[in-house]
Amino acid sequence: MNGRALIYGTIAIDTLITPGGQVSSVMGGSAPYAALAARLVTDKMDMVGVVGDDFPDAWTKALEVRGVSMQHVAREKGRTFAWTGKYEDDMNNRTTVERIEGVQEHWNMQLSPELQACSIAVATNVTPRLQCRMLEQCPQACFRMADSMKSWLLREPEYATELLKTVDLMLMNDEEAQCWAQTDESLEAGEKLLEAGPRYAIVKHGSAGSTLFHRTEEGDIRLFRCPAYPLKHPKDPTGAGDSYMGALAGYLTGCLNGGNPTWEDMKRGVAIATVIAGAVCEKFGTISLFALTRHELARRISRFYSMTNWE
Repeated sequence: MNGRALIYGTIAIDTLITPGGQVSSVMGGSAPYAALAARLVTDKMDMVGVVGDDFPDAWTKALEVRGVSMQHVAREKGRTFAWTGKYEDDMNNRTTVERIEGVQEHWNMQLSPELQACSIAVATNVTPRLQCRMLEQCPQACFRMADSMKSWLLREPEYATELLKTVDLMLMNDEEAQCWAQTDESLEAGEKLLEAGPRYAIVKHGSAGSTLFHRTEEGDIRLFRCPAYPLKHPKDPTGAGDSYMGALAGYLTGCLNGGNPTWEDMKRGVAIATVIAGAVCEKFGTISLFALTRHELARRISRFYSMTNWE
């Protein structure tokens, strides 16, 4: 069964501060990162979101040239969501310097029947309340995915709990998963995420890779630990997690199997997502995603396979 992915999230104007430099007013937001990554592995995806009247027309054209349509993105009067983030020397750690909700805060999303018919519903990094609203409008989706952020988990815990009952796959980084599960151990946190509802959970470990969790029908826990793609000089990890999610969703459009991807499908999807997420970190913002071709991606996937294959 082939599917079509619908990606929803913030579309933003970012300012990024890392040990390697600083950039201001660059394209950001969870939706563009996820959509650009998904587009590298599938043609079957749509992006939905909202921007303000300050969103540059040049960015709209750039996205559409890369196959990411802005047809379903609303344009409202006001400011586009804006985020300023600062990374420590250990770029696994960051702080939000400023977040301006802009038109995102009060936008009332109403999906068209065409979008409601998606097979894979991807609720990227927005508040749990908005993620639940999006997923409620996708009754035909056979695979539902969501990401999160610690501050929103703390702000809307009741919606986060409801979200976990709704999705097939939940993604969190170490800090978020440990915060939600009230534990200092990522392994325990991943298992507790499964207990809350999803069939699959992924805990992202930053530069240490990620772990895929799955509870079998017999009740056993399956684990797949995937290392990160090695980088000599990472510049900016912003959007790596969003790109990981989008790439995985894009891969799954070709192997849903009635909404039940196989364990091997999930593992391959995680590996491909890892390669794309690594590429994102090589340059600031979305630059790497615009530059990465499918030919170069295939070369990197082959290289990653040769580094991690034990057979």
